[in-house]
Amino acid sequence: MVHENRSPQQQLLKAALGEIETIRMKRQRQYAADQSHPSLKRFTQQELNDEACPTYKNLLVGRSRRLPDRQTMLRIAEYLECTSDERNDLLAAAGYLPIHSELTGYSLEHELEQARRLMRNVPLPAMIVTSTLDIVEFNEPFRQLFEIPSHLFVKDRMTLVDFHFNSDLPIRSRSTFDAESFEKWESHAIFGMEAFKRNHLLSRHDDWYHRLIGKLNQYGAADNYWNVAKYPEYEQNHSKIILARTESAGDLVPIRYKQIYLSAGRGMYPRVGVFLPVDEPARKTFAHLGCSIDYGSMLCMV
Repeated sequence: MVHENRSPQQQLLKAALGEIETIRMKRQRQYAADQSHPSLKRFTQQELNDEACPTYKNLLVGRSRRLPDRQTMLRIAEYLECTSDERNDLLAAAGYLPIHSELTGYSLEHELEQARRLMRNVPLPAMIVTSTLDIVEFNEPFRQLFEIPSHLFVKDRMTLVDFHFNSDLPIRSRSTFDAESFEKWESHAIFGMEAFKRNHLLSRHDDWYHRLIGKLNQYGAADNYWNVAKYPEYEQNHSKIILARTESAGDLVPIRYKQIYLSAGRGMYPRVGVFLPVDEPARKTFAHLGCSIDYGSMLCMV
């Protein structure tokens, strides 16, 4: 008979095992007999023991009472394909600090307000992007440069995936009008996806992450670009090409621009994406939009 006067370590172990088993059984229910896991995982206690925590079966039967360390808890969370919230529940149950990867609530609104103040002081086309790749706001020069129809923009629902791949926007066709522009557009897409996967490794089981993958599938981009290694010659700050207007009703002409990101707060996100002219047609276009073409000081902020 187990003595009820458990030590704090034993209480944490009991709570951790209870949380692990709750999530493990939840995963088993998700993958019923008629819906096998893509990797044929069965989410059994033995499989968890073999794949993530070699002492798990001993912990369950009381032959071991040593609380798994934080790294082991993270391996268990990885095996169980935990969302960010589930992973943090596991860590908290075992007495470890959670991992806060995305801002929410008041913290997000506070950082967004800082981003808005920064964007108001940027005399160039600019947009505000969150960690989930939502474009939550952009300024008028941005809208005019890329000629985004106002009826297609729904606040908090347009993402960088839409911006790059949505053929209902003029951006994609105007960025892929010849072999050179298409190569730059494609390499930017591949590089961006590689960076996204790297920066959001711990969030890949979250709902918002899967929604973005769904959008890639919707645009037919997942198969073509998601699992392709980025071009070795690609540089993050290389110039891009787009057809733009140098006058209100003028013809479309190719211009070259660069895109940089400015951090608005303490973390990487939310951040302000700023577009800089590179060649003379671009400077003429930006001047027509009312933008300052003296952006040397802007580069010093990066």
